Amino acid sequence: MGRNGKQSTNTHPGDESGLSSKNLIKLPCEIVAFSSFSTTFMSMKTSAKLEVQLVVDACKRVGVTKVVLSPGSRNAPLTIAFDEDDHFEVFVIPDERAAAFYALGMAQQLEQPVVIACTSGSAPLNYYPAVVEAFYQGVPMIVLTADRPSEWVDQGDGQTIRQQNVYGEHVLKSAQMDPIFTENHRWHFERKLAEVLQAANAAVKGPVHLNLPFSEPLYETTSEQHTLKNWIHQAETRPQFAPQEINRLSILWHHSVKRLVIVGQMAPDILTQRALEQLAKDGSTAILVEHTANAQHPYFVECIDRALNLMDESELSHYYPELIVAIGGAVVSKKIKRFLRDSKAPVIKFGDAFPFMDTFQNLVFSAQVPAHYGLECLNQLVEKQPAVSSFGFKWKKLDYQAELKHQEILPQIPFSDLKVMETLLDVIPDDSHVHISNSSMIRYALLFNPVKTFTYWCNRGTSGIDGSSSTACGAALIKQKQCHVLITGDLSFFYDSNAFWNSQLPSNLRVVVVNNGGGDIFNIIPGPSTTNQLDKVFVAKHDFKAKSICEAYGVEHFEAKTIDEMEDLWSSFFEFSENGSPKLLEIHTQNQNNSVVLKDYFIKCKG
Repeated sequence: MGRNGKQSTNTHPGDESGLSSKNLIKLPCEIVAFSSFSTTFMSMKTSAKLEVQLVVDACKRVGVTKVVLSPGSRNAPLTIAFDEDDHFEVFVIPDERAAAFYALGMAQQLEQPVVIACTSGSAPLNYYPAVVEAFYQGVPMIVLTADRPSEWVDQGDGQTIRQQNVYGEHVLKSAQMDPIFTENHRWHFERKLAEVLQAANAAVKGPVHLNLPFSEPLYETTSEQHTLKNWIHQAETRPQFAPQEINRLSILWHHSVKRLVIVGQMAPDILTQRALEQLAKDGSTAILVEHTANAQHPYFVECIDRALNLMDESELSHYYPELIVAIGGAVVSKKIKRFLRDSKAPVIKFGDAFPFMDTFQNLVFSAQVPAHYGLECLNQLVEKQPAVSSFGFKWKKLDYQAELKHQEILPQIPFSDLKVMETLLDVIPDDSHVHISNSSMIRYALLFNPVKTFTYWCNRGTSGIDGSSSTACGAALIKQKQCHVLITGDLSFFYDSNAFWNSQLPSNLRVVVVNNGGGDIFNIIPGPSTTNQLDKVFVAKHDFKAKSICEAYGVEHFEAKTIDEMEDLWSSFFEFSENGSPKLLEIHTQNQNNSVVLKDYFIKCKG
């Protein structure tokens, strides 16, 4: 049987020393090695700029192995240095916006920093969407932006803008890496390298930024390589609760008998999974998860909106918790966020990042500790004083009833976006990485039981439609022995079509574009339908097809307009060829009343 209950088919001035960068870095035959200033050794060819050599050495020290470059002249020193060094695997993605999302996908899979490096001017601005996404997801990235010398800013020089601190508060650390002219300049340069780069992969992970002004010449190389003279190692520490904080936590926990744990977006984490499973055995505790939490268990409530749909207004208070424990990142469901805010229950938050993020508007206790550590402390409290209510079982019963209704209604669903999602989730190969774009696609997916062998990914840091394809491509390039499936809407696909404009496309990527002719999410959410701009602006109706894009970029294209046509394609679509190209299946649902079908689904499931 299939997963859904059916048959499966399968220039700064110098200081007192008077040294200039021209004295330090010249053509290979003219390089002067200052014994008191640097350590050099014969090596492979690299950029003749000392600053670049130090940056590259620092990247090695923080574990970087993958570098995503975009073509440009001002960043040529970085390009030469990284590409000539066998330590790094270099990927060339021409579109900077796509390149940054590629790096995001790579870093998600590697769980270590990935470097992106671009030229000056508007190029760094194109990095911004992915930088913000990485910031809110806690994904380590090192952003290297080449720049014109600072004296040329605002002087009408080409590709010269105000790049210092260009990402503002959306990076963990940022530094202006001015040219090295003296011993003190180098000391300062190296200290900033250690401080900024190690921040990317600290307890609170995220993007960091170095802005590097380069003077011409840009393309000179050398075989003599300078390395860091000093490296300040930042030791890893593991926070624990002080005794008085355990007491505070105990008072909060034992003051309630109806407890609810909600798990937002997370990468798979076995320690958190085990702690959640143990806590779920406590009958007074309900565990609510979304697919992007990558935590599954029969005791968990795994389809939140489906369960909430069964509640009558008169019985909402029966499901209100007296205490909420929040872990993980963003939660997709607007319904559960509103529900938990209305409950007015005090909130405990565990997690390294954003300690004052008060999603449910009643945060009373926040601890910057790993989620599993906080949950393990709660489990110890449960051992001392077991459950005194059946609140957790009550929620699970509701979840089970909602699933029965769901399975009863599914056979009645006509061909539509909802039916496509049901069919698709039933045939994706086991052990796949499933990437889902934002807006309607992720919401449809959350109505179906998560598949235990899948790992789910979605850019919920900022929840934008930009970059979904590029992120999936980057992830697939890292884990090439597993199938990666991107389920995306048409607008998200067209928005990020430059994801496929490069020569390093992953053959293990399968893209499913549900083309409903516009942004159908605006037909689903309340508000847009009351305006005269619904179709023209909000939905942005169109007749565009993906086929020509696939032909331009060498992506194998499939299409279907019915369930039967879809069924006939699965075998060839998912067939893997190591030297092949990605495959894209475009499913046309433009003529279906998709939003009506979804609304009818909720009505019937409730009745």
